[in-house]
Amino acid sequence: MSGQLVASQDGTRIWADAAGTPGKPPVVFIHGFLGSGMNWVKQFDDKQLLDNMYMIRYETRGHGRSDQPESEEAYVSAKHAEDFQAVCASFNVTKTIVVSWSLGGVVVPDVLSRYGTSPLPVVGHVMINALGWISMAREIHKPNDATGISLIRSPHTSEFQNALKDFIRTFVAPGNSITFEDKSAWMGSAAGMNVAARTLSLSRTQDETALLSVANELPILCIQGTEDVLVDVEKHEKFMKKHFGDNLDYRRLPGAGHAPFYELPEVVNLNILQFVRRIHSSTS
Repeated sequence: MSGQLVASQDGTRIWADAAGTPGKPPVVFIHGFLGSGMNWVKQFDDKQLLDNMYMIRYETRGHGRSDQPESEEAYVSAKHAEDFQAVCASFNVTKTIVVSWSLGGVVVPDVLSRYGTSPLPVVGHVMINALGWISMAREIHKPNDATGISLIRSPHTSEFQNALKDFIRTFVAPGNSITFEDKSAWMGSAAGMNVAARTLSLSRTQDETALLSVANELPILCIQGTEDVLVDVEKHEKFMKKHFGDNLDYRRLPGAGHAPFYELPEVVNLNILQFVRRIHSSTS
């Protein structure tokens, strides 16, 4: 996983990588809070996806191999949108489909707010246990999630390290496991984040007006693990259906937790591929 560093509009360097087949539908994968491009290994190793899509992943500012600016201004909504645009321009793709996990979902309203909706810069969104926008979190998160998040923001190393171990453990359903190699990679990447990145990535103000204005136009597939210990599935589905109605395809995955793309990759990957094909058959 070599990748490259892409300069965003403000000079922040964003790590990005591409695989698959150029010329096929471009699909951008965006990880969640404390994540990295390494989260998507079971997608970027999938031959069917590689043969049928041009797959791009990048690490959001403050995460992984991307720069970690320390000012609050560096984490505002427009900066995240500009990072997305810089990555797409670097790989010469437009009209992308986004596959997001958890906090990664909130990049889409950033992009639509910054660049507008005519034409749509994003033509479809696969949300894997994802947030539609940041303020949605307080309505759908389970109560036991709040304490862990506050400790992850702690400037005290021991508190942060202990909270990180617990947080990574909640990515999969009780009874499911993360391999030692993947757990080490995920924790190692997150452990390198500074306090600003751990705090400001969660606290930016967003305007979801542009996203809601295309609620009946932007195709959305929600994939939600039923055993998610961070998100209340009933509240999540109700919230999404309230705002996106009949345009939303909402699918629950029994037995999966917060990271179904890792726990049930064969099922999730097939859902992604079918969604991509549907979007491009309707626009071709």
